Amino acid sequence: MRLNRVFIAVILGLFLISFASSLGVSPARTTINFEPGLQKEVTFEVINSEGKEMNIVLAGDGELAEYISVSSNNAKVLATESSREFSYSINLPSELEPGLHEAQIYILEAPSGGSEAGTQVLATLGVVTQLHVHVPYPGKYANAKMVIYNANQGENVKFVFPVVSAGEFDLTSVRANVDIYNKLNEKIDSFNTNSIQVPSGEKKEIVYNWKADVPIGGYRASAALIYDEGTINLEEIFSVGSKELELQEITINEFSLGEIVKLEMLVENKWSEPISGAYIETRILNDEGGLVSNFESASHDIDPLVKKVFNSFWDTAGVKVGTYETEISINYADKSSKKNLQFQVEENELTILGLGYVVSSRTGESNTDTLVVILISVVIILVLVNLLWFFLLRKRLKK
Repeated sequence: MRLNRVFIAVILGLFLISFASSLGVSPARTTINFEPGLQKEVTFEVINSEGKEMNIVLAGDGELAEYISVSSNNAKVLATESSREFSYSINLPSELEPGLHEAQIYILEAPSGGSEAGTQVLATLGVVTQLHVHVPYPGKYANAKMVIYNANQGENVKFVFPVVSAGEFDLTSVRANVDIYNKLNEKIDSFNTNSIQVPSGEKKEIVYNWKADVPIGGYRASAALIYDEGTINLEEIFSVGSKELELQEITINEFSLGEIVKLEMLVENKWSEPISGAYIETRILNDEGGLVSNFESASHDIDPLVKKVFNSFWDTAGVKVGTYETEISINYADKSSKKNLQFQVEENELTILGLGYVVSSRTGESNTDTLVVILISVVIILVLVNLLWFFLLRKRLKK
């Protein structure tokens, strides 16, 4: 068939579709309820967002394609037209199987001079408008799924059950019974939701907030959604807490500008499972945002719920006294945990601000500190010697 040949070309053209398409379509989807032998015309608008002249190719596909007739397979949109209306006709059969049936109308931009025959059509940009036809099931019938929104420890994990009444009759009672299991497959909690009614052809949601008073980690929810004449079994995995590494503190034992300084960075794994291949990248920037230094630690694996020290080494040769904005990123898997700090650099001192406390190391005054200790010791010794001489002299005088 000519339409099939065109559609093959359309599919090939879809691989060339740009996300910055100058084409748009409205509506993106049309939904109708099935009626035997239904004949209906559906209109849609093709939007010319860039205001340019275009050759348009239209083609139908999908399960219902044989029941669809496009008003025009080829058309031109003028540069002066911000949009243009098109349509397709539906001629449904007397029977369709219960459930959802679909078709797609592809709207593609073709180069000027494109042929209508065979695979000569080479589309460059494209959009699609969908047709959904719902055929009700006999009696009462429900479609449902379970959606779980993760939360931190101690907060509420939200359970949402979207329910569609896909049968001929209303659903008078729909509820869910849920069991929660940990990683060891031990049942740790259960709950029952409220009951709702769902009219035929409509969609409603059951919402339940579960208090996550459990250890951080991964969990499995097994649910039985019970409605008037049936049960739907659902299962989903969810998490309590976040799979993250957190910078706790930085220790600097000695600092002298121009030398290599060792930064001991303490990182905590807040997850209940090991995290592998983590490393720390440090970027030190000047006042203008230019990169002064960039260095990385070695990579490490971190056991669950433990802290580990990552050693980073900063070569301060050529670094001047001043204050530097610093980005510290803990990289692991496909995630990155970032912390913005300030490094205040002096000749013999490095002060780090931004961890909720001040980290400071000073080595230039170590000789002064030592001298103070020595002087205090000498004074104490002199006092003791004077006391000794006083007692000895007093003893001689008594004789």
